[in-house]
Amino acid sequence: MKVPIHRVTTGWNLFPPYGVYSRMRNAVLVVVFVCAYGVIPGQTHPAPPVNVSRRVAFFEVHDRNMMDALLMFGQQEHIGIGIEYIDAAAFQNRTTIQLRDRTMAEVFDAITEPLGYRWSTDGQVVTVTHDGAMVGKRNLLNTRIPKFKVDETTMREASRALHIKLFFVLNPDHGGIAGDDPGGNRNFRIEPFEMKNATVRAILNRIVSQHGNGAWVIQQPPWTMGKDLGRGIWRMVEYDRTDGDYSRGLEIWGLGLHKY
Repeated sequence: MKVPIHRVTTGWNLFPPYGVYSRMRNAVLVVVFVCAYGVIPGQTHPAPPVNVSRRVAFFEVHDRNMMDALLMFGQQEHIGIGIEYIDAAAFQNRTTIQLRDRTMAEVFDAITEPLGYRWSTDGQVVTVTHDGAMVGKRNLLNTRIPKFKVDETTMREASRALHIKLFFVLNPDHGGIAGDDPGGNRNFRIEPFEMKNATVRAILNRIVSQHGNGAWVIQQPPWTMGKDLGRGIWRMVEYDRTDGDYSRGLEIWGLGLHKY
């Protein structure tokens, strides 16, 4: 992008001493960079929307459940994913997929459609759901948080902060909350951001969208999504595994499964 240069003729001395001129020139260059690219230091610059028409050279999974296949694909392609519905089949049924030179949309279809799931894009995030997902107030993901703000932190710490915010929205007269600080991998940090009157789903998507290096996964059965069972409504997943066994780190309750 070319920035126009306007020449001004005046009788004043427009050429200050070299040291001052050098500092002024550097300042001008910074201003030009900010104006040209719309980036202000310290602000989060949104990533481009997910391009599901982009072709994937190769994707392969062997004898995996749907949850692991989704998260392995997200890790491979650096895509933030939100999984807002779970059932037993997503953990128990195994699949083998080998795809070459397919679009991202075709890969997501191959992973989700056999079990009746579907996906959609929300900016930089792919959301995975099912016709059985609860809607409206029967799903806590639709609860609006008046104000949510975090400084630079890990994805899991941001997730923990959201859990606390949601708890007090649901329990405004409660005196406090106790729990372990999940910490999180310090290599999976997000920049500061603030959202007002946003749904829990939108805030979770914002957390995983910044760098496309993680996902959030619901841990409760759909018929319980209108209340917090106190065991973690969702889990923030960092794409940090080399074995792809992400589902083993989830704590799933109420589906007749042991800890997967």
